[in-house]
Formats: sequence, C-alpha cells, structure tokens
Amino acid sequence: MRYQGIKVTLVTGFLGAGKTTLIRHLLAQSPPNERWAVLVNEFGDIGLDGAFYADLGVAIREVPGGCVCCTTSAAFQQGLNQLIRQYNPDRIFIEPSGLGHPKQIMQKLRSASYQDVLFLTGAFCVLDARNLKDERYTKHDIFNDQIESADGIVLSHVDRYQQEDIDLLESRFGALTSKASTPVLYMSEPMALSADSLDIGLMNSLSISITPESDSNHSSHHHHRYHEGGGDVEIPIQNERWSYHKQQGAMQVVGWRWPDFDCFDKENMTSIIQDMSKPNGVYRIKGVFVINSSEALFVNVARGEVVITTSPWQGGSRLEIIGGIEGDWLEICQDYCVKLL
Repeated sequence: MRYQGIKVTLVTGFLGAGKTTLIRHLLAQSPPNERWAVLVNEFGDIGLDGAFYADLGVAIREVPGGCVCCTTSAAFQQGLNQLIRQYNPDRIFIEPSGLGHPKQIMQKLRSASYQDVLFLTGAFCVLDARNLKDERYTKHDIFNDQIESADGIVLSHVDRYQQEDIDLLESRFGALTSKASTPVLYMSEPMALSADSLDIGLMNSLSISITPESDSNHSSHHHHRYHEGGGDVEIPIQNERWSYHKQQGAMQVVGWRWPDFDCFDKENMTSIIQDMSKPNGVYRIKGVFVINSSEALFVNVARGEVVITTSPWQGGSRLEIIGGIEGDWLEICQDYCVKLL
C-alpha cells in the first residue's frame, strides 16, 4: 500500500489551554468519507490523554513519557509510522504536550522521511488570553514559540476574559476585527474552529523546501527522567499500584496509577481534587477515577479551575499533576493522594 498525501494538522498550546477540547470539536466535523486520526503526546509516562478521546471511536496513538518535540526519538517516529501504516488516515491531528516545541515537530514533518507522505496543512495554537498577563507564561520560551509558529490562534475560555485580557490581545496581535492578521485569530464562545479552516497553512507549506534530517535542535534542551532508585521510568503491569516523578527543565510531573478493581468515592475524590488545585505552582491536573464497573470521573484542572465529568470507561484509574520545580506543592499533593482511596 502506498501512503501519500496525508494531511497533518498540528494543535499546540500551553498546559491547560484546551487542545483536547478543540480537537474533539474538530473530530465531530470529520467528513463521512475520510478517516481522521490523532497522535497525542504527554509530558508524563502513564498514557492518560488518550482516555479523553476514548468515546469517539477514532484512531489514537499515544506517545507518553517526555515531549513529542524529541523528534529524533524512536517513540515519536514509531508512533507516527504505526498510525500511518495501520490506518492510512486522510488527516492526522498531532497534539503535542503543552511543553512541546512546535518548530521541531514541523521540521520533522517536512523532512525527507515524509516527503510526499505528509502535508502539514496548518498549525494552530490554542491560547487562553488570560495567561498573557502572567509572567510564568509570557517569559516561557515554549509558550512564545507555540504562538509564533502558528498559522492560526484559537482563543479559549473567551467568556471569562476581562477588558484587560482583550487589551493584551490587541497589543500582541493588533485589532481583533482585522481579517488580515497574521496569525489569524479565531475568537468565539464557545471555542470553535471550522473544519474548512484546517488547511490554512497549505499554500505556505507547499513553498517550503524539504528539511534535511538533523539532531541539532534536539541538543538545545535537555530532559531528566528519574524514579525512586534512579534510572528511566519503567511502567509496571496493569494491576499494580504505581507512581512516578519526573523533571524537565523548570517543570516537573508526578503521576499515579491504580488497578482496575480500585473504585473511588465521588464526593471524597472531588473534594481532594479541589484541594490539590489550590497550591501555588500547580499548572495542570488530569485524571480518570473509576466509580463503578462501567463509569469513571474525568478530571481536568487548569488555572485552578476544576472540571469533572462522568463518562463510560473500561480501565484503571490514573492521575497526573504538572507544576513548577519551586514550592512545596508536590509534597502537599502526595499527601492528598494517599487520602483518595
């Protein structure tokens, strides 16, 4: 079988911006005669993000444990190649970690390895404009790279913006009423993007020369993987309780996984997650908590705002928290986690 002309849409955005929400919205618009798929990456090692697509019946490939920006890694190329070979999709959405470097991903997609196979037809950055007044974001290189690499900026949580947020948007991007802005801004409530806009960068990508394979960008940042006892993280068999801790630059992630047979009390879990979201330094919390044999609570926390929904689920419970390297939030959350069951 020949694999040719597969469109790729890159959806970036910093931690908690709303990338998964946007991709789910776009997948609902897939034409009946096309196969769409998702390659999703996580900073953590558990493999959690794919659970948030489980109800859609779409082809998913997860690349856990690091950042998908490490395009020289076997995991990135293997995950992408498997998705192509097994499903031969018409379009692939790539959702990097909120700490992923988009320029390196784009370089890989345009490299000789994927000549004629993949067309990067658009790169979109999901942006919560409230973060434009927070130096934890605006002074972060990856936050700025994601914006600068995008063909389009999709604004999220628009209903919560104040006039200060609108002013900061106009200061950075110009008049919001302009139709000729670069990148193109998409502002609506609720957040929306038409599938007709997905090929926004196609003409530009056709004019870009093929990029030679190179490891040069990979050396510009470093990743530290550690676990109790040292060494790389090794994920155990499914029905064991397990946790890990890992650091990448100025960010760290801690994760837990529970066996399939562990069930959680909804009120207790909700209360503890609310408390976990409060310490300074916590950027992101995601989790799936089994409450009975067929359902789980899906937890999504960003900017201290907690969203918990109930959905069908077959599998074990898991939780990941991403935060800065300073402060005592890690110890606080570890203490709370003991009280979950």
